[in-house]
Amino acid sequence: MSLADPSTWHPKESADDLWNERSFLAGILIGAVAYGVHATLFFTTLSILWKRKRSEWRDYNWIAFVLVLFTISSIANYGQLKFTQMIWIDNRDYPRGPSAYLVEQQTAFEARLVVGGYMVNGWLQDGLILYRFWIIFSGRRYIVALPTALFFGTIAVSTWLMTIISRQSYFEGTGAALLIAYYTLSVALNLFATVTISVKLWAARRRLRDVSTSISSSYLSVSAILIESAFLYTACGIAFLVPFGLGDPFQNVILPTLAQVESIAPLLIIMRVAQGHAWSPSVEDTQFATTSIALSTHRQHGSTQADREYEPHELLSLSMGRNEGSRNSTVKVDRRSTASAYDVEGGDQVFNLSTKH
Repeated sequence: MSLADPSTWHPKESADDLWNERSFLAGILIGAVAYGVHATLFFTTLSILWKRKRSEWRDYNWIAFVLVLFTISSIANYGQLKFTQMIWIDNRDYPRGPSAYLVEQQTAFEARLVVGGYMVNGWLQDGLILYRFWIIFSGRRYIVALPTALFFGTIAVSTWLMTIISRQSYFEGTGAALLIAYYTLSVALNLFATVTISVKLWAARRRLRDVSTSISSSYLSVSAILIESAFLYTACGIAFLVPFGLGDPFQNVILPTLAQVESIAPLLIIMRVAQGHAWSPSVEDTQFATTSIALSTHRQHGSTQADREYEPHELLSLSMGRNEGSRNSTVKVDRRSTASAYDVEGGDQVFNLSTKH
C-alpha cells in the first residue's frame, strides 16, 4: 500500500461484497433518520395523550403502549448502532472483511437484540392494526378471522426465529426461511388490512360526502385512509420482502427503515385516536341519524300565499360524542342555512346543518 498510489487503498474484496457493505451502511444511515421521525412522533403523540382528560383505563393504555413501543425501538436501535461499530471498527480485520462479518456474526448478542426488539415491536404494530380492524368492521368475526390467524402466525414464526438466531445467521438456512415466512405473514396481514380498510373507508367517504363535507374531510381524507390502513408499513414491507427473497443486497437499505416504520405507523394511528379523528362506525351512524331529522311546520287550511312562503327559523341542538376521544361536539340543525363546521374553545367543533324549504 502506498500513499502516492490511491489504487492501493481499495480493499481486496469482490464487487458483490463491496455492494453488500455499502447497502448495509446506507441502510443504517437512512434508518437513523427514520428513528428521528419516530422520536418526533413519539413525543408529539405522548404530549397529546398527556393533555387529555384521563378518566378511563383506555387513556392510560395508549400512553403505556407508545412508551413501550418507543423504549423497545430505542433499545433495538442501540443494538443496531453497536453492531455497526463492531463490523467496521472493532473487528475491521475480520477474515474476508466486513461483508463476511455482517453475514456470519448475526448470532452476536447485539445482532440478536436488534432482531428480538423489532420482532416484538412487530407484534405490537400488528396487534394495533388488528384492534383497529375490529373497531372499523364492528367486530364482525367472519371478516376478522383471517387477519387474526395471520397475527398469531407471525407470533409463532418470529418466536421460532428468535430461538434459531442464537445458533445461526438469519441470512442462511432455516433462519432465512423463517425470516421470509415472518415478513410474508406480517405483510400479508397488513396488505389485507390496507385493502379492506381502504375500501371500507372510501365507501363511507362517498356516502358521507353529500351529508357533511367537513366530516368527510376530517375522518376520510386520502391521508386519513392511508394512515388508518397502515399503508406505510405495507409498502415498506413489500419493498423489503422482494429483494430479500431474491437475495439482493438492496434489502439492507430497506430493513432498518422498515424496523422504524413498525413504530411510526402505529403512532400515526394513535395520534388520530388522541385527536378524536379516528374512524369508527358510530361516526357514520351519528351523521346519518343527524341528517335524517325532519323538521316540519304545521299549517292550517286557508292560509295566505305569504303564510305558505314564510317558514319559521327553527333550530335543534344535539349532543354528539366524538369517537374514542374525550370531547363532545354539538350539532345544530338549521332549516335555512347550509352545512358547515367550526371550532370552539376546548377543541370542540360546532356543526351547522340545515336545509332550505
